[in-house]
Amino acid sequence: MATIEETIFARCTTHAGISALIDARCYPERLPENVTYPALVYTRISSSAAQFRTHELESVGLDDARFQFDSYAETSKGAKDLADQVFAAWDGYRDECVVGYARQVNRRATRQDSINVYREISDVMMIYST
Repeated sequence: MATIEETIFARCTTHAGISALIDARCYPERLPENVTYPALVYTRISSSAAQFRTHELESVGLDDARFQFDSYAETSKGAKDLADQVFAAWDGYRDECVVGYARQVNRRATRQDSINVYREISDVMMIYST
């Protein structure tokens, strides 16, 4: 079975709405130098310290984590459009890895003056198989 990070990359590069905007410009943790926009970055923000357990306290092979998706574009509208597609791709999503559904818990917009682009930040909680 794929890891959660492999699942995230696969979902973001095969979802029709996202891939139409970024092709395969989806990166873990940070943008590469001289990237073409729009582009998407995903980062694990936090994970649960305890695994899910049965009533008998046996591990059931599930964990949860919060991932941040940074949607970068040369215009505010471009960043918003990409973030809208991130929401469409992950809201309620389930598969063999993401078993407890994913849900967006936060979203905010910023301008990255240092690299002269706009960024929409989306935080998504996921329960997944370990």
